Amino acid sequence: MRKRLVVIGAGPAGLPVASQVRKETDQFDIDVITDRQYFSYSPCGIPFVISGMIKSFDNLIMRGKKHYEDMDIFVHTNTLAESIDTDKQIVNTNRGSFPYDVLVIATGVKPFVPPIRGVDLKGVYFMYSLEEAIELERGLKDSNTVTIVGAGAIGLEMAYAFRKRHKDVIVIERSPHIMGSILDPDMSSIVEDYLLSSGITIIKDTEVTAFESENGKVSAVITSKGKIKTDMVLMSIGVRPNVELAAEAGIERGVTGGLVTDSSLRVRKNGRFMSNIYACGNCIEVIGGVTFRPTLSGLGSTAVRQALTVAENILGTNTVFNPIVSPGVSIIGDLEIGAVGVNSKRAIENGIIPKESIAKGLTRARYFPKGEIITVKILVDKNYRLIGSQIISKEGVKGRIDSLSFMISRGVTAHQLALIETSYVPPVSSVIDPITIAARKLIGITRDKFTMPESMDNST
Repeated sequence: MRKRLVVIGAGPAGLPVASQVRKETDQFDIDVITDRQYFSYSPCGIPFVISGMIKSFDNLIMRGKKHYEDMDIFVHTNTLAESIDTDKQIVNTNRGSFPYDVLVIATGVKPFVPPIRGVDLKGVYFMYSLEEAIELERGLKDSNTVTIVGAGAIGLEMAYAFRKRHKDVIVIERSPHIMGSILDPDMSSIVEDYLLSSGITIIKDTEVTAFESENGKVSAVITSKGKIKTDMVLMSIGVRPNVELAAEAGIERGVTGGLVTDSSLRVRKNGRFMSNIYACGNCIEVIGGVTFRPTLSGLGSTAVRQALTVAENILGTNTVFNPIVSPGVSIIGDLEIGAVGVNSKRAIENGIIPKESIAKGLTRARYFPKGEIITVKILVDKNYRLIGSQIISKEGVKGRIDSLSFMISRGVTAHQLALIETSYVPPVSSVIDPITIAARKLIGITRDKFTMPESMDNST
């Protein structure tokens, strides 16, 4: 007998569940519900469309409705899920009801909207969907000065994109340094210097208190340090799990605000994990692989891995989702900024007093042309177990972050890392990798004696 699978959400968690289940079996009728018009697109590519590097938002769309219909998966766009009845096993929407045997909640996140006067003015944007990005692009054409509130990775990627469009860009950050959720101050200063050299203004330690308007459109940002004239504002101050629908159905939230699940990603209601309702993506809380405490992950790669876990469990495989260390890389202009595990602030907040080490090196042999400086920071706990790393360069960051992700999740120590074998070939590496140098410094084997080669020294 055929069963009915209903998925709420058509993002990087919801659609892979539907696709993977269909690839393995034809015994499910599959409906995917989304309140959006656009789906199956890459949100990570939006800054590159804004900058002009990618020609059109259309290039970000991976699959259309017909692709899924050919797979016997029905995606219902502009369909708002209004309630879930877990007793009758029905999802009620603005376009009718969808009965289910198995339900997957993949409702993602929503932008945090602060209670600031004027935040709803025309010209103030929250860009967390393709629809919103398209609206922002339209507004950008009539704007000369763009102000970004929030100096996280997305806000700074957008800042550089606006600058590439020859806009005057101002970034306002309430904290003492930028990208504070993933970088320590000494590493964030590298990114800040790069942005300043690109002509972007950065104002730190500053609260936004209101927005002013002229003719119904935003015209100024009022801050704790004065008024800033602007033509457009992008709010980039974080997101919250979009869980109200599930919560109204009695599904439990955790300390982070995300939905609570077991290791198989089944949700909990009235203290009991439900056998036929799963949740995945950034609407759920997960366990951090360093702190082993609940946390949230906004990474698309995490969402896809969770989706595969859910699909396998729907298909009858007993699969668990392990704690995460969240490797991520942001691209801001020519700069690659990578982070994995926890930074110093997050470590201390969780009762871990970190030891740290920074090393600089070159991404290629000293004599090989076009090599770039790479800065590596590693953090360990009191037992010298790796707990985090931050790496910044114009090349060579992703592979190192990925390798450190594996090492952190496996409990590798700085002593082990200091003795690790790495490959060497002049066009892509130095003889001793900067990661190894950082580990050796940490355990006292050697010191960082990096000196910029004359061919790269532009100070004179």
